[in-house]
Amino acid sequence: MVFCNTLGAFASLLVALIDPRVTNKAGPDWLWMGGRDDVVRNLFFKPNGAFRRYGLHALVLTFGAGGASLIWIVQRLGM
Repeated sequence: MVFCNTLGAFASLLVALIDPRVTNKAGPDWLWMGGRDDVVRNLFFKPNGAFRRYGLHALVLTFGAGGASLIWIVQRLGM
């Protein structure tokens, strides 16, 4: 159940990032542990939900590096 909730929240965040009509790219405040004052949220987004100057680039880099590290770990476990 926790995994499905996390997956749903992640999917809603990705849909909000792709949809140009959504102005609050950070998603709902409940998605973040600290709401609008969350430390991780403030790395990528302004308080109004818009991206910071290099927020989108940093978020894509974070997702890419995280995915690559998971693939590397799975490959190491398979050896």
